Amino acid sequence: MTSKTKALIFNLIAFALLFLVFRLTIGAIIKGDTFWLALISAVIASILAPKFIVVKDDGKEKILMKTIFSKDVREL
Repeated sequence: MTSKTKALIFNLIAFALLFLVFRLTIGAIIKGDTFWLALISAVIASILAPKFIVVKDDGKEKILMKTIFSKDVREL
């Protein structure tokens, strides 16, 4: 599995977990139309989810993670 594939899977898993948490939490608090609940949850999850990217450094591919909560970039 290439580094780009791993980064894509990490992005998908992080978004999906946050989306489900926010969807169920907001759905339990506010009873409303499912479209708007899903839309609000998707926007919140896309903002809060960590971003995984692949960078080539000295001929090696590295997976880096950036979140909005920390200014530094972590290497995985």
